[in-house]
Amino acid sequence: MTLNWRIAGLAACTGVLIAAAAHAQSPTSLEQAELAGLSPDLRSQVQARATGGNSVTEVLQVMLLNNIKASQIVAMDWARGVAVVDVPAGGMAVVNFDPATLQIKG
Repeated sequence: MTLNWRIAGLAACTGVLIAAAAHAQSPTSLEQAELAGLSPDLRSQVQARATGGNSVTEVLQVMLLNNIKASQIVAMDWARGVAVVDVPAGGMAVVNFDPATLQIKG
C-alpha cells in the first residue's frame, strides 16, 4: 500500500514538472518571426506579457483586439496586416493594421 502511494506521488510530481517546462518553452519559429517584425517598444511589451502559459501569438492577438475594439479575430493575414473580426454590434469587419505597431489603418 505504501509503495502505491509513492508511485502516485512521483507520477503527480512528474506531471507538475512537465507542465512547468511546457510553460517555459521558448517562442516557436512563427512567434520569433512575429517578434522580429515588431517595433522594439512593442516587442518588449509582448515579451513581458508572454509569460505563464501565454504565447507570443496569443498576446499579439489580444493586443490587436484591444486596438480594434472587437470580440474575436476570425482570420488574419499577419504579413499583409489584415484581420477579419467579429464586431460587438454583430457581423464581421475587415480591419487593416500595421504589423509592426498594431495600429489600425484608415
